[in-house]
Amino acid sequence: MLAATLACSNAAAPINEVTSTTGADSTSATATSTTTSSSSATNATDASTSTSTSTSGSDTGADGLPPTPILLSPLDGSLDEPVALELCWEPVVDPDGDAVRYRVFVDDIDLTGGLLDNQDGYDGPCVGPLNFDFDRTYTWRVQAFEVEEPSRSSESSAPWAFTVEGEAGAHVVFLDRFDEDLGWAVGGEAVSGAWVRSDPIGTFDGDQRAQPARCDGGQSCYFTGQNPAGVLADEDVAGGSTTLTSPPFDFSGAGAGAAAATVELRRSFYRSDPSDASELTVELLTPDVAEPGGYAVHLLERLDQPTAVLAHNLWTAREYAACGVPLLDGSRLRVTATDPGVGILEAAIDTVRVRGHDTAAVCGSGEGGQCDPAAGAAACPDALLCCATGAVQAGVFRCSPAVAALDVDDPPADPKAPNNGPLGCNAPDLVIDPSWIDPMTNDIMVGENTCELLEGCVDDVGIRTILRFSLSARNTGSTDLVLGVAANNPDVFHYSGCHDHYHFDNFANYELLDGETVIARGHKQAFCLLDSYSWAWPNAFGKFDCGNQGISRGFADIYEAELPCQWIDITEVPPGDYTLRAEINPVQDGAATALLVERDYTNNVVTVPVTVE
Repeated sequence: MLAATLACSNAAAPINEVTSTTGADSTSATATSTTTSSSSATNATDASTSTSTSTSGSDTGADGLPPTPILLSPLDGSLDEPVALELCWEPVVDPDGDAVRYRVFVDDIDLTGGLLDNQDGYDGPCVGPLNFDFDRTYTWRVQAFEVEEPSRSSESSAPWAFTVEGEAGAHVVFLDRFDEDLGWAVGGEAVSGAWVRSDPIGTFDGDQRAQPARCDGGQSCYFTGQNPAGVLADEDVAGGSTTLTSPPFDFSGAGAGAAAATVELRRSFYRSDPSDASELTVELLTPDVAEPGGYAVHLLERLDQPTAVLAHNLWTAREYAACGVPLLDGSRLRVTATDPGVGILEAAIDTVRVRGHDTAAVCGSGEGGQCDPAAGAAACPDALLCCATGAVQAGVFRCSPAVAALDVDDPPADPKAPNNGPLGCNAPDLVIDPSWIDPMTNDIMVGENTCELLEGCVDDVGIRTILRFSLSARNTGSTDLVLGVAANNPDVFHYSGCHDHYHFDNFANYELLDGETVIARGHKQAFCLLDSYSWAWPNAFGKFDCGNQGISRGFADIYEAELPCQWIDITEVPPGDYTLRAEINPVQDGAATALLVERDYTNNVVTVPVTVE
């Protein structure tokens, strides 16, 4: 994360350090120096400045601003582009001869490879290779700006669009993150609690979460009844059912004909009363003129137990398989929340994705079959493992053969050599390197408009005492953690108006413990995930940066102690001996599982003794 050291220093109201004192002893100082050099080398190419000499276009303008770049590839409207590709444009020449760089936007999100020497953007005339998602259409555009005065920029190029190839054997036929209204229909006879698309206001029933306090991604999702006052019984489902039906989708887009389908969504469900007929159902509707309403109903899931029995009131990613079902043009998805009115019932859904599959392997029990990790060793036959797929947890689990990870103590000779460590699922594995944690205290001055106050990294204004430390997150797994461009996962990245860039929220949580009691907390809003240095092969160069995010197998992402929010506010903590607890990829507040897929979640926590003087 060294490349982001200057990213947060551009805030309008920066933090001013007052004093510095050293805390607990550690041997990490030497390692810090070595890693700084490696990380700088890794990111120097993306962050260097450039003076373009090629010419482009005639629209130089009388004001001396750089001309508008002309896009080259991928071509506008192109299809079946590879998941890893470059974006290229024709270089421009500033009319006054000033050096120029380029801002690149994908789905209106500004890419950046990291900030060095206070310069952002790219040299051009290409950026990448960048990693994209299968079966997605993206828009991209480029803007030129003057290196010495970045506010002097060209008009943005007209956006071009391209579509990435489909994943082998699977094709997305419907996707809705609820950021815009795609035409879901709300119906039913319930007297309150009808489905609405917005950002929910959380409610609690005693110590049980009833309505979620946020969507599971982005700013919009569907939930049962907006409740501005946050009163438990207001606008929960009562007096019948409320239905939410998707717009129709076309399974014929999956090729000659889909053999099976899967539906992915994130859902939250709360039911308080054990005696009534309250429930939540998820159903696939397929056209059938012989059925009432013209649709055959295929039940995918029914939740009808009180939350005290089955805790479904946290955001949970789920995948349902539709097997032996006629997959036709005009199929729809329906979610129904029902409560006769005795108790409290709330429900919410977010990010719906429907896929058609060329074969019915997902419906079988062998390799590639859907599985339930809660079933343990019985989930899959023949020594197959039940493994999560993808980089971000989507509730998708498949029976998969075991593969080797890296041997942390004796990794293979080079990055191209086979893995030589323990067997497990084919996934990344993030582990904290405790040798980097060298706590020290600083006094800082915090104003009312300081970003770190607005983002909850300090508890109050004025002089605050913070416990700083570096954190190194290694990928010791069998494969790279690949997030790619931020547009791949808009639910994961949140724009910070204060810092003027996107954050990967709560990548790490920090706690200061007095025995078992938590007396102070902190969190890391990661600027991005990248290859800071290789712990396995010291001379290897990384491939992920802030514009194309991830952590390669055998590499680590470093959060330097000097970064904003890389601390715990200990202003009110009395002197004494404590324990610092750091956790990466924690389970997010209000969620049932960790966000990033890993092969092992038991090695994400380290503890270090700390003395506060």
